[in-house]
Order: sequence, then C-alpha cells, then structure tokens
Amino acid sequence: MTGTDAGPEGRGDDAPVDRVLAVPCEGDDLLALFALDTGERLGEVPVGSHPVHATTCRGRTVVATMGERAVTAVDPNGEVARVDTGVLGPSHFATANGELYVSCSAGDALAVIDPESLTLVDRVAVGAEPHEIAVAPSGDRLYAGSRREGVVDVVDTGRRERVRAIDAGPDARVQGVALAPDGNRGYAVDQRGARVVAFDVGEGSASPAAAPIRDEATVGADPYDLVATADRVLVPGRGDGVVHELDRSLKPIAVHEGFSRPVDVFDIGGEWWVLDAGAAGLRSIDGAVVETPAPGLVATPVGEGKLAVSHYDDDRVSLVDIGSGTVWTATSPAYPFGSVVV
Repeated sequence: MTGTDAGPEGRGDDAPVDRVLAVPCEGDDLLALFALDTGERLGEVPVGSHPVHATTCRGRTVVATMGERAVTAVDPNGEVARVDTGVLGPSHFATANGELYVSCSAGDALAVIDPESLTLVDRVAVGAEPHEIAVAPSGDRLYAGSRREGVVDVVDTGRRERVRAIDAGPDARVQGVALAPDGNRGYAVDQRGARVVAFDVGEGSASPAAAPIRDEATVGADPYDLVATADRVLVPGRGDGVVHELDRSLKPIAVHEGFSRPVDVFDIGGEWWVLDAGAAGLRSIDGAVVETPAPGLVATPVGEGKLAVSHYDDDRVSLVDIGSGTVWTATSPAYPFGSVVV
C-alpha cells in the first residue's frame, strides 16, 4: 500500500505515495486508505467482519477482524490473505520473538502467527475475554488482561504457554494493561471497580490467588486504558470526565477535570494531550485546546506533533497538528477505528 498502487480500488496511476494511513472501518468491513499528508482518499480494501485494529509486519498491514476466526493481511499491492486463528474475536496485536500475537476475546486465547509465512503456529489458552496485551522489553514475557476472570495472564513467549496469573482483585474486569519502560513494573485497569493496580513483573503463579497486587488506586468511573511512563501513570475515567495522574507507586499527583468522555492520553512534545470522545477537540492536561471537526474515539501518533484521529460516530478521519490545528478531514466508511501508518 505504499508506492504506486493503493490496492484494488486505488487511484490506478503512477503517482508515488509516501505514507499511507490505513484505517479499519468496523461498520463496512473495509480498510480505508488515505494519503497521510493530504487526506486524499486512495482506496478501500475489503477485509473480514468488524475490523477494529491494525498493525504492520513484514511490509504487510494486518487487520484484527473481531467477527471472524481469522485476521486479514494486506500486501502493499492490495492482495488480501486470511490467516486462520481457529477462535473468534481477534482484537489487539503485539509482537514478541518475531511472532505476531493477537488476543481473541471470544476464544479465550492468544493466537500466535508467523508473520513471514502468514500461518498460525500456536494458540495459548488464557483467561476469558483477553483484550489488551503488553510485552516485556526483552520479549520473553507477554501480559494479557482477562476481562471476565479479572487477572493478568503472564505468557512465556519462548515456550508459548501461560506460566502464571496475577489477580487484580475480587470481581475485577481487567481492561488496559501496560508496563513501565524499564519493564520492572506492570499496571492494569479494573474497569468494573474503577481502579488501577500495580504488580511487580515476575510475581505470581499458576494460581491467581497466589499473586497479590502490590499497589492500587481509585480512578474515575469506567476507566478503559492507561499510559505508563518511567515515573507516572495516567488513567482516563470515561464516566467522570477526569484523568488521574499517579506516580510509579500509584500515589496521587493530580486529578485533571473538565473533560466529557476522556478515552486516551498522548505525550506530544513533552505535553500530555487527552482524546475526548465527548468533545470536538483535543485538550492538554494543562488546559490548552485544539479544536477538531468532531469527537474522536481512537487516535494514532504519526510524528511531528500530529495525531490521526478516527471520528467513530461521524464516519470521518482527521490529521490534527497540536501546534496549528486540523490539517485535513476526510469522510470514511462507517465506524473508523484504530489506524496505522504504512
């Protein structure tokens, strides 16, 4: 999808394309392609049912199609291949030891794919409804949150097996999972309990009850995701319109208020910016505002202080420059979601 051909419905001319924004559009089962710099619509590639997130691997764009028992791989020339997962609900990707892992929320497993041959090489059984995945800097351990069992599963990527589980607490619904950059501390969001918990990497056992959390903190209602840096953790609370800023041990630093439905936080130029699914704009935690054409549900940093924003409910995609505002906005197929630059 780079070069002269944008896929089966691309422009069909010889004009070069530098960078392409590939956007899974959940409502129309399409991967929509845009020129990153200009927003020009380059084409659409049919993919599997309910595409939500994408990643790049070995020059291909791989799309998680939650309504399938497969993921879809798209070559630069637009050729489409299906990679069987054997279980339903592929949603999030991670790479470890040169292999591609995808959580399959309806199959209670992580599918392991060889990105070169595009074949399924293994499946790792994990807790029910696995969702987000974090990988240790060494690549030897992978951490997957279970929304139904309330644990963080620890997977040995060399052996491709679950080796322990970390209990997030009674009735927990584990959503986002993240590791500190040094890989020595892990964090998980308990969506049901409006909490974030911390655990020491390597702690735990095969029995969830034997792996207590180290620290915890209350955050805003309906937290979904989190960001972990070397010295702090930020957690948007969608239900309360707040962003909690905590230190490494989950001691409170600040509670940032005044948002509508904050869904994600991005470090851009040393400043924290909040994506708000209930407001047409990006706002920094210090109060600066950049207007956007519509609320955004998902955003992808693309470098140079810019974010590609998917306006899920408005069927539009924008490129937003934090310094100067919206660069371009384009219509998209229904329900654009997690984009990737190829």
